[in-house]
Amino acid sequence: MAEKSKPKQAQKPKQSPVQKEKTSTEPLTETFRPGFWSAHWIPSIILVAMAFALYFIGIKYGYVLDDEMTYWKNEFVQKGLSGIRQIFSADSFMGYFKEQKFLLEGGRYRPLSLATFAMEVEFFGPNKPVVGHFFNVLLYGLTGVLLYRILLGLFPIREGGRWYFSLPFIASTLYMLHPLHVECVANIKGRDEILALLGGLGALYATLKYFDTKGWWWLVVSAVSLLLGMFAKENALTFVAVIPLTVWFFTKVSLNRTLMATLPLLAAALFFIWARYEALGYLLNTSKISATDIMNNPFFGMTGQEKIATIFLTLGWYIKLLFVPHPLTIDYYPYHVPKVGWSDWRALAGLALHVGMGLWALWNIRKRSIPAYAILFYLLTLSIVSNLFVSVGTFMNERFLYMPSIGFCILAGWFFARKLPEWLKEKPDSAYPLGMIIFACIAGLLAYRVVTRIPDWQSTLTLNGSAVQVSEGSARSHCFYATGLYEEKYVKTKNREEKEKLVTEMEYHVKRSLEINPNFGAALIMKFNVAAARFDLDKQLDKFFHVAEDVLEKIPYNATFRKNLAAYLKYLDGSNADKYMAFCYRAGYEFFWKKKNDPTAALFFLEFALNRQYEDIRTLESIAEISEATGNAAQAAEFRARANAQK
Repeated sequence: MAEKSKPKQAQKPKQSPVQKEKTSTEPLTETFRPGFWSAHWIPSIILVAMAFALYFIGIKYGYVLDDEMTYWKNEFVQKGLSGIRQIFSADSFMGYFKEQKFLLEGGRYRPLSLATFAMEVEFFGPNKPVVGHFFNVLLYGLTGVLLYRILLGLFPIREGGRWYFSLPFIASTLYMLHPLHVECVANIKGRDEILALLGGLGALYATLKYFDTKGWWWLVVSAVSLLLGMFAKENALTFVAVIPLTVWFFTKVSLNRTLMATLPLLAAALFFIWARYEALGYLLNTSKISATDIMNNPFFGMTGQEKIATIFLTLGWYIKLLFVPHPLTIDYYPYHVPKVGWSDWRALAGLALHVGMGLWALWNIRKRSIPAYAILFYLLTLSIVSNLFVSVGTFMNERFLYMPSIGFCILAGWFFARKLPEWLKEKPDSAYPLGMIIFACIAGLLAYRVVTRIPDWQSTLTLNGSAVQVSEGSARSHCFYATGLYEEKYVKTKNREEKEKLVTEMEYHVKRSLEINPNFGAALIMKFNVAAARFDLDKQLDKFFHVAEDVLEKIPYNATFRKNLAAYLKYLDGSNADKYMAFCYRAGYEFFWKKKNDPTAALFFLEFALNRQYEDIRTLESIAEISEATGNAAQAAEFRARANAQK
């Protein structure tokens, strides 16, 4: 009974998977033979079902992290279809910041995912995160099906083999189950990674289809698919190298025809680079990035050797996460990833591992070694986010392995379906007991880690709460967790005892964040906010003003902090007049006028003291002095007269 419901077994290929070039339209690969869907609808449904079974709980979650900037607070996205033109003509964060922000070397030009968000707003309405989560899961499931279809053609099932324990299905299943993909699927913003891979795989499929059918229109499909992938995220560019490598490895197509098929891909890449330049106005913008901000330039303060050593430490870390995806975190910012030199064995191990992998793969690729192909796929797709060529603004991220992990899954599929049976003298692609038991255990562990990881994405607070447990050495995790406590708990509770506990906890995390990065602007803002919360409890004005001055010294022109400080000065209007005016004098006259020579900011703070219980002579004389220095003689005379009247 069970056997009847299985897809038809593949017949023994007349030739090896490395096909000879044909002049007919007979398919070069098994995937593209007619009747694929009728023979393989069961594994296809299983792969889509895996996506929904694993990620269903996350569909009801809300917006987190960069969803704010790319979705629900992005002006262009919220316009719906009418905003798509602006989305494709500007930096992806322009709709949020309302101005060009130079945060990364290459900027952010990923309009396709934002365009899909705009479509969701148009057809389903704003503030519908369930729609975004649903489509992420659906697209992830479709990625698994497309990957399976391609791999089935590249690695045909051997005679007598079973689809459910073949290299294509094992690799595709491991891909769907891998916990490193949770960030891309559970975070709506992660759709850029999903669409980029779909575009790359679509281009690969279309190129292989061209060689099977000789239909030139498949080259057009290939170019368009890759272009869409690049519009989703720049790392789809790596398929310009992956696709010809795949054609060369799995077929005997002539080099000339391979190069001809690559030309449309190159044309698509050039068009994308041109469109990107037109939208951003630059290719790389290293001169405009804040060199001292380690949150966007984590290698600041490192020597050249320390930078390269730290990069290879992270590359080795990636390998570890592929094999053992635990613990997981969204935060690999300074200094959860430590700054190291070549005396650190982890950096040396990462270097030796990657150089060794690369050299071994290049040497063995001529022998059509599947592990060699898998390694090159991994290295090529990882290269663009490795920090070796272009800084990506962070040491590493789990989402950066979304595309390269295909290479790992191919290698694992080869081991279980081909190599281990060879050692055990079993048939390739056969359902031998030992392999199935080992694979089932691994699959179960991966699935368990996915379903235990997804609840972390329920809200910003739960996500940062999990991150701070793992990334204890990250300034970002401590700051963001304190921010989450403030926004999601402190401002909502009325219980004084609960407020006391929350303020104490926030103080710890803000302090820890600033110990790691004393100049972290977001943490300094939170330091002020938490000080204000503490003042509401203990009413110690001197302590509050001391913190305010400390933050003012470090980030005097931070717009968010200045706005918060101004609001609190209005709130404190009925407090101790002497202490209030003394603070305004120190901030306005002594700091902004004497130290910064900024009359506008100086007058801004001094004017807060004008309407107190009495007119303060120092304040009046200071305003008169600044007015005179800036050429406002009438105002200077007025305030000198008011000062003299108080003597």
